[in-house]
Amino acid sequence: MSVKFSEISYKNFGKCIKMENEAATVIVTVDVGPRVIYYGLNGKSNIFREDIDRDSFNDKKQLHDFFETEENWYIYGGHRLWSSPESYPESYTPDNHPVPYEIKGNSIKLCPEDRVKVGERHTMTVTMDENTSKVTVNHTIQNIADFEIKLAPWCLTVAEKGGVEIVPQCTKDTGLLSNRRAVFWAYSDVRDPRFFICDKYITLAQTDREQAFKIGVNNEDGWGAYLNGGQLFIKRFDFDKDGEYPDYSVNYETYTNQFIMEIESLGTLETLRPGEFTEYNEYWEVKECSDTFNRTDPNSIDAFVKKHIL
Repeated sequence: MSVKFSEISYKNFGKCIKMENEAATVIVTVDVGPRVIYYGLNGKSNIFREDIDRDSFNDKKQLHDFFETEENWYIYGGHRLWSSPESYPESYTPDNHPVPYEIKGNSIKLCPEDRVKVGERHTMTVTMDENTSKVTVNHTIQNIADFEIKLAPWCLTVAEKGGVEIVPQCTKDTGLLSNRRAVFWAYSDVRDPRFFICDKYITLAQTDREQAFKIGVNNEDGWGAYLNGGQLFIKRFDFDKDGEYPDYSVNYETYTNQFIMEIESLGTLETLRPGEFTEYNEYWEVKECSDTFNRTDPNSIDAFVKKHIL
């Protein structure tokens, strides 16, 4: 069976495009966003978070003034493309309109409205493997302003509640020089019980704890994983050892609060002249996984990673 495409109405996201093969299902919003709002093995639940209530963003006045609109920005959930470094309100361009798209082969190319106020044109192409759960997501950002812009593609996957994330730490021997970075945001408490760090890994649990937590690292192994509901979501990406990255030079960030877990990878910072663009790929897969691990035991984490991810 090759990849099958169909137009559906999905919950309160409106018109969506469903992509499916014998292994997995992907749903992409085209009335809003775009978002890859659904990803999961056939017969299993969605491993991505769906913001049905639209209640995860409330600070509106500055956004309305900047964009000269009464529209609000909504997280919606799922996977989206932004640019880094983050700023408010610029990053929060409302994206509540229909998204032109093109289906070709096993891919759908999504071309939302230009982000005129910030001078960016975003496109996202989602390609599904014919026979497995593997998905490639290509992200491009073009400078449509009349001046230079420095940015990095920032690819955010909002995962469903209740799971545990694993992030590898750099273990290469750099002699007298440092080999790891751990960057914390002002609201992050390093004693947070959801957070665990050891020499080879970081784990982060999503719980009902309200306080937000975020950390960024130099993820040179090029993967992050999230175990939830009997499915293991693995996000892979390339790392440029000579590249400049945002946020004190980290290429992987993760954020959690009581609603979500965000699994985020970043491309290199690029200075784009008018008309130039940058692109960045992620490579996904989701596996059935009934195994678990002790997220505060380095040996247990390592055994799980070697069995299911490496």
